[in-house]
Amino acid sequence: MSLSQLGQPPVGAGPDAPIIAGPQPGMVYIKALGQWVDMKSWNQEPIYDTENINSPITAGDEYIFFRNASFPTGVRKDERHTNMVGQQQLPSGWHATIYMMSIHILFLETAAGSGIFTTPEDAIRLYYQGVARFRTGAQKDEREAPLLFWPSPLGVTGNVVRTGAAATSVGTINNGVPSLGAVVPLDLTIELSNELTFEARVRFPGAVTLDNATMIQFVLHTYMSKPLR
Repeated sequence: MSLSQLGQPPVGAGPDAPIIAGPQPGMVYIKALGQWVDMKSWNQEPIYDTENINSPITAGDEYIFFRNASFPTGVRKDERHTNMVGQQQLPSGWHATIYMMSIHILFLETAAGSGIFTTPEDAIRLYYQGVARFRTGAQKDEREAPLLFWPSPLGVTGNVVRTGAAATSVGTINNGVPSLGAVVPLDLTIELSNELTFEARVRFPGAVTLDNATMIQFVLHTYMSKPLR
């Protein structure tokens, strides 16, 4: 509905009310101006979602992001894993401009007190074997490339020590410097509205065996517009 279609303020509104709430989020009637105004707040914030990657990965396995409120085990995701309000779409009245996209391989401790974390070898296996795609609508692929082309702006670096029954091994993994400069901004930004669906997929064309289960987090860096309530 356009501003011109809203017409006059609701019948029964207080005659002295300077601002009257409209029928849509963020829509208000300002009496002094005699017109409707669409009030928005812009923020710089990411949209992110996480999927659990178990081993072994079978050739052709695909993980879908921004569509699942729970992990495959049925455990619901919390704020560490996703900030999606609704699945595959933004809420009513929201708008996002994606200016950068990145992928994080999270070092997950597999069991409380076990001391077993995602290994550097696992990170290398995932980065070299996985292919990611971001799609809007029913069929528009906005970007598709191996995971190495989606570096993390925070970087993944440092020594990881594994202590096993027979030996202790130390490895180092680095995926981009710890800076937003590690990720090249999109030359063509991607616009998301609440009418447009979107999803991301990470697939593995070949089989991959991991030392431990891990997590992959897909992040859309956006300028977000939300209606004021």
